[in-house]
Amino acid sequence: TKSENKSDPVRELPRQEMNIQIEKKEESVDSLFSPFMEDFLTNFEKILSKGKDSSPEGSIKVSEVLGSIARLYERIRTTVEYKGEHVLRRNAIERILKRLIWEKGSLTPNIETGGISEILLRELIWARYLSNDTVSKTKIAEVEKIIDKYIFLLRNLDSLPESTTAGTIRSWIWGVASSEIEDSVDPSNRELYVALMHGWFFANFDWKDKNTSDHEKDIQIYLAVHRAFTKSDEAIMRYHLLIREFPKWGSADKDDVYNFLNHFPRIYDEIEKHINYSGKLALYRRLQKHSAAFEIFRTISQEENLKLKKLLTDKKEFETKIREVCEHKYQLIKRKVNTGIVRSIIYIFISKVIFAMLLEIPFEIYRYGDIRYIPLFINIGFPPFLMWIIGISIGVPGARNTQLIVEKLNSVVYQRENKEKNIFSIERGTGNKFLANTFSLIYAILFVLVFGGISYLLLKLNFSFFGSVVFFVFMSLVLLFVYRVRFNATQLKVNSGEEDILSHLFSYLTLPFLNFGFYLSKGLAKLNFLTILLDFLIEAPLKSIIEIFEEWTSFIREKKEQVVETPD
Repeated sequence: TKSENKSDPVRELPRQEMNIQIEKKEESVDSLFSPFMEDFLTNFEKILSKGKDSSPEGSIKVSEVLGSIARLYERIRTTVEYKGEHVLRRNAIERILKRLIWEKGSLTPNIETGGISEILLRELIWARYLSNDTVSKTKIAEVEKIIDKYIFLLRNLDSLPESTTAGTIRSWIWGVASSEIEDSVDPSNRELYVALMHGWFFANFDWKDKNTSDHEKDIQIYLAVHRAFTKSDEAIMRYHLLIREFPKWGSADKDDVYNFLNHFPRIYDEIEKHINYSGKLALYRRLQKHSAAFEIFRTISQEENLKLKKLLTDKKEFETKIREVCEHKYQLIKRKVNTGIVRSIIYIFISKVIFAMLLEIPFEIYRYGDIRYIPLFINIGFPPFLMWIIGISIGVPGARNTQLIVEKLNSVVYQRENKEKNIFSIERGTGNKFLANTFSLIYAILFVLVFGGISYLLLKLNFSFFGSVVFFVFMSLVLLFVYRVRFNATQLKVNSGEEDILSHLFSYLTLPFLNFGFYLSKGLAKLNFLTILLDFLIEAPLKSIIEIFEEWTSFIREKKEQVVETPD
């Protein structure tokens, strides 16, 4: 965002200035490594060196016994509310933070927020979103400062952007707040790897669309890296855009927040314009096929730590390491696919049984005087069975894919002789309107044939109209979940590969269900009564009980230590 007033905090940043301020080194002609890898190694080693200094205040430690109860609850909670694995922790932070503030009434003026940050961190450790006895106690004050900043913002926010409601803005701010808290406690240094992929893409590709400014290209490539590589959701991306557009936000005091409030409508509109860029999906697909190599590199760097640079100087040893990590990752994918299928089956089965008990069976009895058992059992059993059948057919990458990752990482890590950039564009031509209309007509006919044919078959099986609607709803959700699990299984594939005739036919027949399921899932995410039930009737009292037992355990531990340490 450009501004005529130099004191305006909303300004355009150069491409190199990210959330983590990347230190640049002068490029050496004789350097073994690429310039963006040199930058990465410098900052990576600096961060690791800082991390080695232990906090004098110690770390937060919770009871493992009580934590197992919280972990069990969290598994149930994430099963009921189907979310992507990469955003579970941020989503949990937002959910817990809202509950704690609601319990304290902290949005009411003059109500203190002290203690929320420590409870929040303990709950995250209980649920194993953070490792036990590794989070420094200094994080309590750091997170509390972040919480206070956003509560102060919400209390003083009186100027809303056009066409928005207070509820929309409040949800927007909670999403950004939870993203900043996660960024504060996240030990993975995610933004460092985002900067690496961002720099590599700029060095190897040239986006030639003239209708898009250089600033917008920079922002959109940065967001595409987040979408493709770190699987960030919109809340996380909004937070990082906020840091770029308002650099002081991370360390903002009350004066900075007041300054931010004066510009909030403009900042909000600017961030939403970037998030909703029309070509974001086309750019995401272009970046997505490169993300597998960076995921492998992130794993290697986290395993090697300060020994990473030494490993990279031996190209042969580095390639051997890549192959070892790839094989291990492929095995993890198999387990994650199985876990994803099981989670989806449980979600569908529980939702379907509850739906049948509350609506379907009462409706059948009221309308027909009895229960139609065959349609009921088909509706309950067939969707999970179909998900299991499709799930076991999902494969994982092989040796050819590993070799492509090796070649890609060589271009990332080492200097390359040919520095010619690949030119690309995401602008779509006008195309043939006659063909476009013809394809739309064919798709409409396919939609009618699929739903019409299945509806006829259901009527033959004595399904009521209501039962048929329920069947289509759950079939669409099942196919959507299967697609998402299949997509996660391809995250380490460099090339998607060719589909055979059967795969094409399956895609044609299921596409209407997928579209229907997509819109259904968006609507159900806003109306999921199970999440409300869990949040207020189960989670709040459960976490309070765990907290009381935690305090009791600490009290008993202190008494034992006093007995042991007291001299005769």
